[in-house]
Amino acid sequence: MGSRSSSKCKGQISDEHPKFNLRDLEEKGRLHFFYHAPCSNLPVRDLLNYQGAGFKTEPYIERNAENYRKKCNQRNIQGLLKSSESYLFLFTKCKNEMREHKGKMYIVGYIVKENYLDRGCFYAVTGKTRLYSFDDAYPLRDLTSARNPRHVPKILSLGQTHRVLDAFAGKKDILKDCLKEIARLKKQLPRKQTRCR
Repeated sequence: MGSRSSSKCKGQISDEHPKFNLRDLEEKGRLHFFYHAPCSNLPVRDLLNYQGAGFKTEPYIERNAENYRKKCNQRNIQGLLKSSESYLFLFTKCKNEMREHKGKMYIVGYIVKENYLDRGCFYAVTGKTRLYSFDDAYPLRDLTSARNPRHVPKILSLGQTHRVLDAFAGKKDILKDCLKEIARLKKQLPRKQTRCR
């Protein structure tokens, strides 16, 4: 299956790579941070640059992927692809004015490691994606006391992974709502930012 984007890097989805492991997987995962859009009460990326860290393209939930449009933390993404871990857990610090959630860090969903995309100069992980509201999200404080996303341990044990997955069991997957929200926010992008940075 071929794929193209406006990025200079392009490639194909594949399930074969000499260094990557997509077959002998365990029920383990790792954490991956993204900047939350303060203008939204849904767990979507800061694509309008409200936090001043850039017009964020990842996680690119439009394609069930992380690192699809832009090279970002390849160490973590390639680490996942080479490992026996099954999940990339997406976490963020809520920046919306919601009283009970603002300033707190949550795991808001995950990407199941099913494939990778070779972008020519970097790799993306792709797979079934699930997202949950901040009300249903997993508080990161239950796994770590770290307050800074840079200091959060990345790899989760088997037990920690099961705790997170069990917490999401029976909760409503809001991926479709998040995709609608991303589409709404994209309409507000400055014209020069509508293409991949």
